Amino acid sequence: MASIEDTQSPPETEIDDDDLCPICRQLLHRPVVTECSHTLCELCMTEWADVSVTSHMTIVPLAERPEDFVAANIRAKCPMCRTMTSAKRSLEVEDRVKGRYPEIYQIREEEAVAEEEAKEVSIETLTVYIGNTAIPPDSLEDERALFDWEFFVNISDTSVVNEVEILLHETFKKPRLLRYKPPYSVRRLGWGTFIVRANVVLKYGYSWISSDAEDTKYAKRASLPLEWELCFDGGGSQARCQLKIKKEGRLVRRSRGIDTRG
Repeated sequence: MASIEDTQSPPETEIDDDDLCPICRQLLHRPVVTECSHTLCELCMTEWADVSVTSHMTIVPLAERPEDFVAANIRAKCPMCRTMTSAKRSLEVEDRVKGRYPEIYQIREEEAVAEEEAKEVSIETLTVYIGNTAIPPDSLEDERALFDWEFFVNISDTSVVNEVEILLHETFKKPRLLRYKPPYSVRRLGWGTFIVRANVVLKYGYSWISSDAEDTKYAKRASLPLEWELCFDGGGSQARCQLKIKKEGRLVRRSRGIDTRG
């Protein structure tokens, strides 16, 4: 009769290389296949894919809002070859590894559930809009005439945002502004365009899954730097990008009662 330890130990089965995830080197779990023909665990692809703001920034109509846009499959740099790609869940590969290694796959499934419950990690996709509106002066021929412009950052889920830091040109009286709740915007009068910088800082316990993310004094990869060159043509302009954030449940519980705004 087998002992309890024997029944809980992973089966001594040699796994074919084609059925191993190249990232974690374990049996593929919830496998996804990239456009560049790499097969990985879904979680490994999510956490290791290199997602940058630049590659995801798309100019869209000013009228578009986060609730109007349905999140599509995010394109990112493949963890294996760094090619811009996207990945889709492969039921064919999943059925294959389940059929070949039923006991090991069951263990992988149980470990994944236990790990998720223990860490309370969840992945969420945010749609971020950055841009500006611009009302032209009555006479464009007057060199002293000023545009009435408003820079903004719109985010599909503001409940995860701690603050948005807006950095204007140094010639402004107050070039640094903090917005702790929406609207994350600033309105000014001016005649010339320049690059506005904004840092979207997530609440403690959240982090950006992006190669552009930066550390704050409270958490790693919690701040996302954005840049936008003001546009005065056609009433303004805006761009959209989609990025993923990760929530660590244990960190969220630990941060209760702490003011993370500094």
